[in-house]
Amino acid sequence: MKSIIRAAVAVAATTGLMLTVAPAAFAAAAPASAARDFDDSFDQESRNGLATVEAEYSVEGDDEDENTFALRGGLYDGDRRSLARGGRCAYFEVQAASSDDEDWNAVKRVKQCGYDDTKYFRVKAHDVSEVRVRTCQISYRGWSTYKCSRWYELDLGF
Repeated sequence: MKSIIRAAVAVAATTGLMLTVAPAAFAAAAPASAARDFDDSFDQESRNGLATVEAEYSVEGDDEDENTFALRGGLYDGDRRSLARGGRCAYFEVQAASSDDEDWNAVKRVKQCGYDDTKYFRVKAHDVSEVRVRTCQISYRGWSTYKCSRWYELDLGF
């Protein structure tokens, strides 16, 4: 039996062929789950179209318990009305939930007041299982939201 294996190895070495001797041994040496990255982008606007967000996000890791979520984008205020005429600011909110805690927690709130201007932002969160976003208008002096989009749940790739 040993002489047959030696002969097969010698033939494979001289002809340039590869022999698969123990695939299970190589499979055991490979990591069980290799980390992968996930990237995507989205656009969202308030129900009246006067507040707009363009953003891109990424997820490093493919496990709900061990990952890093990063989001960056810009919030645009398209309301040209003055405050006296009912003008409002643009508003964007990011919420996340983890597999340990099923409740949604605010991760980032961004407010931009000023027609035809954009506020840029960055968000980073760890170990999230779900992330959702919405875009609204908001009062200048307070935090009363108006004409909010529906919550949009981001695809995190797992």
